[in-house]
Amino acid sequence: MTDAFEPVIPDSWPPPVPPPARARTSFWHLLLAGAAGAALVGALWVGLDLARADSPSAPAVTAGQSFDLSGTFTLYSTGYGYSTCGGSGGYSDITTGTAVTVYNAAGTVLSQGALGTGHSNGAGTCVFSLSAPNVPAGEKFYLVEVSHRGRIMVQPDDARYGRVAISLGN
Repeated sequence: MTDAFEPVIPDSWPPPVPPPARARTSFWHLLLAGAAGAALVGALWVGLDLARADSPSAPAVTAGQSFDLSGTFTLYSTGYGYSTCGGSGGYSDITTGTAVTVYNAAGTVLSQGALGTGHSNGAGTCVFSLSAPNVPAGEKFYLVEVSHRGRIMVQPDDARYGRVAISLGN
């Protein structure tokens, strides 16, 4: 009694797995996703606009346009009289009308201006207005020199918005 039992295997083994049921996308889901995307784009737009809001509102300056550079030059010296404000001794070149020169990174002169009238700002301190007209926009940075005292690097936004502040002395 050795009848062997041989199982019968169907031709398609393992049995086919039915494809997963496809979820239908509802109109409302599409509408909600579109609204969320629009809200995200709007939030980014407002965020970028607010990020620029801390800079003074002025028209954008592009290459080919120019601006007037302005700021202050502070001289720390005790050598000036009570009626005038200016340097003496080693600082005698610093006074109203002293040359202000603006250069680009290559050392090309872009503009020339002058120090304005100085006013005393405490014992031995004299603060001058500093200006140079028609500085060409679009430079990566500017170099500003008062008299022959060396060039100071100034960022474009500081140059454009009157935030140049240079000092000399002890």
